[in-house]
Amino acid sequence: MPPARAADYDPAMGSSGGSRTGGLGACSRLRAGTLIVIVTLVAAGLIASPASAVTGPPGGSGGRALDAPSPSPAAGNEADAMATVAHYEEAFAEVDCDLFEQVTTQRFRDRSGLADCDSFTRNAQGRAQALDSVVVDPVSAEGRGRAKIAALVHTTITSNREEDGEATEDPVTSEYDFRYHLVHYEGAWKVDVVHMLPDGRNEGEVTEEEQEAVTRMLVDWRAAYTAGDCDALLASTTAGYREEMGWTDCPAFQQHIADQNAYCPMDVHQEDIRSHTAVDDHVGEIMLDVVEVCTLQTDEFGEPIDPPYEAGAPYRYHLVNEDGEWRIAEGDNGAAAEDEPSNENERAAVETIRSYNQAWVDADCDAYMATTTESFRIDLNVNGCAGFAPAARSYSEGVANFENTPTDIERPSMQAMEIKVHETYDSLTDVDGQPLEEPFLIDEYWVYTLLLVDGAWVISEVLMLV
Repeated sequence: MPPARAADYDPAMGSSGGSRTGGLGACSRLRAGTLIVIVTLVAAGLIASPASAVTGPPGGSGGRALDAPSPSPAAGNEADAMATVAHYEEAFAEVDCDLFEQVTTQRFRDRSGLADCDSFTRNAQGRAQALDSVVVDPVSAEGRGRAKIAALVHTTITSNREEDGEATEDPVTSEYDFRYHLVHYEGAWKVDVVHMLPDGRNEGEVTEEEQEAVTRMLVDWRAAYTAGDCDALLASTTAGYREEMGWTDCPAFQQHIADQNAYCPMDVHQEDIRSHTAVDDHVGEIMLDVVEVCTLQTDEFGEPIDPPYEAGAPYRYHLVNEDGEWRIAEGDNGAAAEDEPSNENERAAVETIRSYNQAWVDADCDAYMATTTESFRIDLNVNGCAGFAPAARSYSEGVANFENTPTDIERPSMQAMEIKVHETYDSLTDVDGQPLEEPFLIDEYWVYTLLLVDGAWVISEVLMLV
């Protein structure tokens, strides 16, 4: 967001997201356990979907393909979508790669690790070895927007594997609800995502008990992350996560936090929480999106910064359940992933943000006026073209390679939109407008509030995410 950035950012302090440590970097996932048999089989790579569409032996030529089920009541597209689910399950039962590719999207195959027929064949044969029988009962199918249908099925699985994946002589029977998300593509319904829905929950839903447990965990994690509390570290993280981060003992961890705090004391605030119900390597985890906040109180020369400079960046923790407690098993930048606008209003609001920022680059006063409210321009102290033109020229001379990516789109009311945006650019000048010897990369996150005024989305407030 140009004006506040140009006025408030000091290159000597580093970028907004550049001082994050502790939970940083892509960490290899080290699962501590599994939830139920089906999750174990997914994690082991034995299956990529919740069920094998048969009644009786689930694989090979001896398996009996299930006739296309129909939801009750259902007709037309809903029945066709449920038939696709049956064909999907039949593909695994008969180890039929051609059928599997016909009824799935490329995105689904890539995400499930079944992008080619060799991978699919190994997976389907592994299912046959792991599952004794499967019964799939259609429950319902409903439209989820244009060219999208969600088909709910109840699945009873009899497996020859225990929860730890070990073989057992006593069959293990489990029941699950799965919802298949299908899209209409190239004239046919295709499976795009499969969700496992325990306890009657919806996709991504977190129970009240889970939220309470995560809140307790976050209290411990903040004590560990901000003050080097080793007991709190053990309570809030898995052994695999600590090993991956190099925190093999208490002194090593406390030294890390001491070094971090000497430069930039950190804190963590919850932003969003979701249960990962999509059937993949992370099924059963809780995704906790946070903002990691760095507070700089002195500059690089040791001089006090008044007021202290705060900068934050989104981050995502992967939580797994260990002995009834949720703990951090992995961290990544998924919280900053692009959020694609899904309807005309969201696309228009994102375009407003793009046009607003481009107005500063091009010194286009008409675009600036068209994308902002009067109150916003007054607060910015740039309420007309006479003031905007020189400010925009000064800004554009000091900026190169500006890019922005919407990372979260929310609509709290019919007349308002809140959009989080990840913005990067090369700063060519310092805070005094003097040229830098080398461009300095700026990496920031902003929250734009937009209002619907006379049929158009306009910016009413912009705040740095801290």
